[in-house]
Amino acid sequence: MSTQRKPNQTTVPDFRSIEEPSFRALGWWRNTRADNFHAPSLDEMKAAVANIAMLAEPRWRDAASGDAAAAIALVLAMGPENSHALKFDICMTALVICACEGDAASCVVIAWVLRRLPKAKTREKRLATSWTVRAMRPLLARAGRDNS
Repeated sequence: MSTQRKPNQTTVPDFRSIEEPSFRALGWWRNTRADNFHAPSLDEMKAAVANIAMLAEPRWRDAASGDAAAAIALVLAMGPENSHALKFDICMTALVICACEGDAASCVVIAWVLRRLPKAKTREKRLATSWTVRAMRPLLARAGRDNS
């Protein structure tokens, strides 16, 4: 039996062939405070989601392209009870990218998810608080300017 590939035969890449750093970036939302996401980490997260396709999920392309409403819809449709799935990590990574690019609603949803993860403890609650603070930062800054 020959194991050589035929000329017209296509191969499906194995998830393990994803570059280690990019694959690892999909889980950063679980253990990184909002203020610790910087340009290099965002670039790595963007690279991780850039070439992913989700069949039968029409909102994914928009979410992966920075549409916060689409990313929020995907995460809320799945719910924290599905947080064990790779698809959830991918969608949360897209949501973190939106949040770090200034979308306050994305920050609030990340905080909501973190507080509702199965077995969420103090660490998740602290991470959630960091996202809530990030969402409120523009309002706090505006309030500080108004009181001057």
